[in-house]
Amino acid sequence: MTIKIVKRDSAHIIGMKIETLLKDTREQMIIPKLQQSFNKRLKEVNGAIDLPITYGIFIDPPNYNPAQDPFIWIAGVECSVDSEPPVGMISYTLPKATYAVLEYQGDIDNASVAYNELYEWIKDSDYEQEGLYGFEMYSTVHSSLDRRKAEFLLLFPIRLKNSN
Repeated sequence: MTIKIVKRDSAHIIGMKIETLLKDTREQMIIPKLQQSFNKRLKEVNGAIDLPITYGIFIDPPNYNPAQDPFIWIAGVECSVDSEPPVGMISYTLPKATYAVLEYQGDIDNASVAYNELYEWIKDSDYEQEGLYGFEMYSTVHSSLDRRKAEFLLLFPIRLKNSN
């Protein structure tokens, strides 16, 4: 897989948020269920930009330990900055940043391979991860039943090492 580096402006996201443990989401499909719930409510979001692109954003706590720490997941869509979230949704701003980008195609249940590859690439590169978040960008809405044909971009914020 090829890693690209891109600069992105900030993005105003409106979506649905959960806090979950990694093992719980794998066992109970919490994130796929949230994504599907959001997709069903997408028409309620006013001011959406760049549809059909939607987002899956993760926010890890400091010193994140996947075995025991919950993290936040937001299923959302980019909106104009003056858009207000419908009841049961939140606003979140993806920061302006430089991102390492990896394209993933395949079974969504094996997406951890893409995450591991991007983490390894960053570790072995001249970059380091900046921030405790990252996101997936989906160009199509995937059915929870058709999980073997997922396509998305995985983006992690990065900065050059020693550029604090």
